Amino acid sequence: MTNIVIETGRLTANPEITTKGENYFCRFTIAVQRPKKKGAETSDTDFFQCIAWNKNADVVHQWYKKGDMISVVGNLRSNSYEKNGEKRTSVEIKVNEVHFTGDKKEDNSVDEFVPIF
Repeated sequence: MTNIVIETGRLTANPEITTKGENYFCRFTIAVQRPKKKGAETSDTDFFQCIAWNKNADVVHQWYKKGDMISVVGNLRSNSYEKNGEKRTSVEIKVNEVHFTGDKKEDNSVDEFVPIF
């Protein structure tokens, strides 16, 4: 079975490092625009929760800030938890690779994804 996700989008906030024992991680959210539908003036946007550990967390924390374009390669992980007596599920991307994709744009144009493999 295969569980690989590649997403390119913009960070919605500045990433912060959190320590857990000897390891550390960085949680961040990326906004990824969908292609425009025919006749639509704007495109929809999906928001993906991401978590990067250790060296990948360092890269994200040191080199990226809110609004910067980032490409991540990772695996989808689903988490179950209980909040206010209700069972809930969340999905996040466990980041295995981080790729630089260009500078921060000041306009709303969409960059074309160029895979770096």
